[in-house]
Amino acid sequence: MRLFSLLFATAFMAPGVATANEAQEGPNIRIGAAALYTPKYVGSDDYDLRALPLISFDNLAGFELSGLALAYPLIDIGTGQGPGRWSLKAGPRVAFDFGRDSEDSPTLTGLEDIGASLLTGGFLRASYGPLGVRVDAGQDVLGGHDGFNADLSVGTYLPDGLLAENLAIQPAITISWADETYNQAIYGITAQQAAASGLPQYDLGSGFHRASVSLLSWYQIDDRWQLNTVLSYRKYRGDFADSPILQAPDGATSDVFALIGVSRRFG
Repeated sequence: MRLFSLLFATAFMAPGVATANEAQEGPNIRIGAAALYTPKYVGSDDYDLRALPLISFDNLAGFELSGLALAYPLIDIGTGQGPGRWSLKAGPRVAFDFGRDSEDSPTLTGLEDIGASLLTGGFLRASYGPLGVRVDAGQDVLGGHDGFNADLSVGTYLPDGLLAENLAIQPAITISWADETYNQAIYGITAQQAAASGLPQYDLGSGFHRASVSLLSWYQIDDRWQLNTVLSYRKYRGDFADSPILQAPDGATSDVFALIGVSRRFG
């Protein structure tokens, strides 16, 4: 699925676990471009290298855009960021997912395409001192995978000047939970799909299907230009890692994600 690639690729433009710039006034808009190295779909050992635009904004009529996710913080309270301070943001969120194409691999032959999905739900971001927590959750209402997925991230934000001048980094750990509908669509094989593909039938329930370790960085070139990088290692867990899709000759039970880009701030 392309959701993780596209959302993660552009969400990095503003810190996501313990945000750095939430105290600023007025809209902050960033536009740029990046090179992205990512698996073709969940469980693929085949990678794509592609160029893509980077667009994000926050505090634009109250809305925040990170990649293909649009959020509106109904709750925005706290004393700020840093030692002895705390913050809390929460509100509704919608995210778009392009889905998965069965032509991406011979392993997927005989499996139906997974259509586009619109995940409607909410988000929560909280921080205390150097630690931050983020939750993003949504239910598909567009008929792609028809499932529910939630990501829980814990991390910290190290501002520029702490490790190096003009360089800020954010390490984070993320675990992902999904319901039976989502997991069956992404990892499972129905009896009908087994007959069409030759893969064994594989049924799954709800559960934590993936864990990730990520490192995001922002290097401030000047007042407006920024160099952005993302490195992530993602490991699929338990019964989900045993999926015939992930166990296929061109499958993988873990993958990496890498991105480097440049963006310019407007506003």
